[in-house]
Amino acid sequence: MKTLLFAQKRGFCYLLFLLLPLLSQANNLSPEPNSDDSLSVWFEPWMDRAFIELGEIEQAYFDDTEPLRMRLFDVNLTLSDPRNRTPECGFQLLWEKIQLENTLDELKEEHELKVLKVRYRKSIEIIKMLYEKILSMDHHLSSLKAQQGLSNLSNPHNYAEFKEAKGAIEDRMKKKSNLQMPILFQTNPFLSAAFSIVGLAVGGGEDKEKKESLEKIACILDFTVRMHTDLNVIYYETGYLRDANLTLKKECESLFSDCARQVGYTIPLLSCRDGDDWERLYSVLDNYVSKAMGETSNAAANPGGYPPPNPTLPDPRLLAKATNNLQFSIDRVASFIEKYGNFVSQGGEYYKKFSKIAGNYENEKTCASALPDQFKQLKNDIDETFEKFNSAYKMPEVQGSKLKDMLYGTLID
Repeated sequence: MKTLLFAQKRGFCYLLFLLLPLLSQANNLSPEPNSDDSLSVWFEPWMDRAFIELGEIEQAYFDDTEPLRMRLFDVNLTLSDPRNRTPECGFQLLWEKIQLENTLDELKEEHELKVLKVRYRKSIEIIKMLYEKILSMDHHLSSLKAQQGLSNLSNPHNYAEFKEAKGAIEDRMKKKSNLQMPILFQTNPFLSAAFSIVGLAVGGGEDKEKKESLEKIACILDFTVRMHTDLNVIYYETGYLRDANLTLKKECESLFSDCARQVGYTIPLLSCRDGDDWERLYSVLDNYVSKAMGETSNAAANPGGYPPPNPTLPDPRLLAKATNNLQFSIDRVASFIEKYGNFVSQGGEYYKKFSKIAGNYENEKTCASALPDQFKQLKNDIDETFEKFNSAYKMPEVQGSKLKDMLYGTLID
């Protein structure tokens, strides 16, 4: 039995070891402004608290059961002697053996519920932390310059040099022949760009001035033509990622509601977060588990705290229901962790592609002076978000079935 307890303790500690980096932000440990927001920052303090908490639970269970197990061992040893199997002696020993076994079973069920309570609370803290990460991702994806200026970057009409050149050519056309640029040329950026270059080449003006204008217009046209499709890819796929992240956000909120409702807490996740109502949720959890174990009834019957003469035993139905409800929530969180991890991996791959696209303009050095500042900012934003997906948002390496086994309490050999 002691070996089994040690294995359970070690298995749950290993679970915490895997999850503590992930849980770090969920314990009201807020990083300083501009500090590293990677998950490893809060690892050590979480590890210390986890071992203390788990050690107290396991030690209390061992202290409560050890005298009973020792007495059961003595009773079994006594019953193994045929001389003690007489009706006068054997009946009392058998009755004591049954009582000891029943009591140990009850204590084991209560202990398992206490461990589930800790794992449930850790699962809630996982939801809390992942929700913050999802909100952070939404901020990055929605405020990224790609969402606001990519269409402008691929349209030469939005460049000052191009507007000046086109305006000068239109003025000359009106003065010389009272002609106006066709409407199709005005609405199609690439036709008007070609028209402007031809106009500059055959129009008047100093050769030096004409050459400088042609070079700027050539760079603008080269950039917009070469990057038009690629920039649209970044624009639309970033929009896709943001929509997927919003879906993940809604699923996280729904998951919290389902898990919290199992213990009687009905406040939505956003309201709980905004109102910093976590402690009330944990208080509801404590009361829920206490009621399932019969502790609430005992406390009400004995306000002085003394053991009652006829202690109220846990209701087996309430105990089983509480165990199932808490385990249901833990299972749901395990599935969501995998879904979140897959989304972050997918986002990282997308931004890896975006970084390659944005850095693939082959004439960037030649046309550096003509390129807009928004393009440089876009590259910086992509690199920053790519780094976020590979550090701040990234799940621990252990995922999938192995992580689920830890959440389900699988023992470690």
